[in-house]
Amino acid sequence: MADVPGTIVRLRKCPDVIAPAADRQMLEIVIRDLVGIPDAHRRAGNNPLWNAFAEMGVQNFLGDLITLTEQDIMDLQVRPTRAAPHPAPVRIMWKHKTVTIVTAYHHHSRLKGNSIDMRVFPIQLYDHFCISIYRHDETVVPWQSELPSQVNARATFLKSIKPYSKEHKVLQDDKS
Repeated sequence: MADVPGTIVRLRKCPDVIAPAADRQMLEIVIRDLVGIPDAHRRAGNNPLWNAFAEMGVQNFLGDLITLTEQDIMDLQVRPTRAAPHPAPVRIMWKHKTVTIVTAYHHHSRLKGNSIDMRVFPIQLYDHFCISIYRHDETVVPWQSELPSQVNARATFLKSIKPYSKEHKVLQDDKS
């Protein structure tokens, strides 16, 4: 992908208030385009990932999916029922792709400075993220939170200054 910075600049921001139907559509498009599960499997109700989402109550992208932790996603499974005593397991690759999608959303939202609309997220940018940026050993940090490096830098700065030094106290005593 030649123009990654230009593609990131052109990412569409999410509206401040997004309709539940649009949020649901975001989830459906992401799973179809980035995980690779056709819409027909969702509608037929025979896909383990969609069934696990339904059991967990995941119905929207922004409202539900991005609130899950990496461990929540990796623990997805379909519970046995009378009708299906031995349901098919959720494929590990689908779980990993879902974690990567959530991570890509947070990463690009942080770069954009706003929540991005995943309905028009370029597949090539997702592929670039998977190949060049994503590190599976790092924890997912929500885009509105500070990165661990930012937290460490702030703590170091606060340790380096002394708001109530002896000099400050002497000046205060002199004014009294």
